[in-house]
Amino acid sequence: MVKMLIKNNNETIDISNMVQQKTWSGDYQQCARTLSFSLLSSPTDTDIPFVKGELGSIVTMIQEDRVLFEGYVFERSKSTANNTIDVVCYDRGIFMKRNKASYKFTNQTPEAITKRVCADFGINTGEIVSTGIKISRNFLGSTLYDIIQTAYTLASFETKKKYHTAFKGSLLNVSEKNVTDDTLVIKGGTNLIDATMTDSISGMINQVAIYDKNDKFIRNVKNDGLIKLYGLMQDYIRQPDGENYGDRAQELLDNNGVQQRITINNLGNIANVSGGTVIVQEPHTGLYGLFYIDSDTHTWRNGVYLNKLVLNFKNIMDEKEVGSMPT
Repeated sequence: MVKMLIKNNNETIDISNMVQQKTWSGDYQQCARTLSFSLLSSPTDTDIPFVKGELGSIVTMIQEDRVLFEGYVFERSKSTANNTIDVVCYDRGIFMKRNKASYKFTNQTPEAITKRVCADFGINTGEIVSTGIKISRNFLGSTLYDIIQTAYTLASFETKKKYHTAFKGSLLNVSEKNVTDDTLVIKGGTNLIDATMTDSISGMINQVAIYDKNDKFIRNVKNDGLIKLYGLMQDYIRQPDGENYGDRAQELLDNNGVQQRITINNLGNIANVSGGTVIVQEPHTGLYGLFYIDSDTHTWRNGVYLNKLVLNFKNIMDEKEVGSMPT
C-alpha cells in the first residue's frame, strides 16, 4: 500500500484515498524525479473532502515506512469537465537545475566541490562518493547540477567509473553507477509484460576530430568499419595545452555507435529506478543479461502497479563539461 501525504502550511493531510492514479518517474539525465497524480475534488459533492494542494505544498509518497518521494507541487490543473485536480510535483533535484552560480575551483575534488556548493545553498547531503581526483575549473552562471556533474565527468575520464546524482528524500546523493544489491530479475511468463528492442544509428559518431585551443587540427580518432558501413559522422573536441584527448575521443566513439533502445513493461517494483540495474530474460527478442536503467516510469491505476523501463546494455552517465579551464 502506497501512502500519500500533502502538507499545506502546518497541516498534513493523508490523501491516499483521494488519489485515483499516480505516476512516479525519473531519468538518468534528470536530477529531479517527478510525481504526478489526479486528486479528487468536487464543488458539489460534500462527501469529497476539500484539499487545496497549493503551489509549493510538500508532497510525500511512502511505501511501508520507506519514503519514495518527497517534493513540492509545481503545477495544478482544474477543469469543469471532471472532478479531479491534476498535480505535478518535483523533488529537490529541481532546485539543482533552477539555481545558477559562479565558482572558481583550483585543485579540488568533485566531492569537495559538491559539498561546497551544497553548503552554500543549504542543501543537505547523504552519500557523496569519493574519487580522489583533483580538478581545476571556472564556472560562470552554471546550474548547480551542471557544476557537480561536470566535476564528476572530468573525474570519470581518469577513474573510468560512472556517477549518478539524485535525491533520496531530503538528501542529495552522488553514487557510483554499478550493479545494485536489489537487482530484479524480469522474465517472460512471470513479471515481464512485453519488451521492444530498437536499433538506431541516428546518434552515431564514427570519427572525432581533435583541435588545439587555437582551432588548429591535430588528428582524427575514427572507426573505419563504421564509416565504411554508414558514412562519415564526425564530432569535434578542443584539446587544452599539455593534454592528450585521445581517450576522450575514443570514449565518444565507444558510446555513440549503433544504439540499441530497449523498452520493457513489467509488474511494478520500487527498486526499478534510474541509475539501477535489472536482469532481463526474454527469448523472443534475445534479451538476456544485465541492463542499466536509463529511465523509469511507475504507474498505479485501479489497484494495478506497473513499470515502464528504458534499458541500456552500457553503463553510461549524464556527462557534462560546462565551465572552462583556469587561465
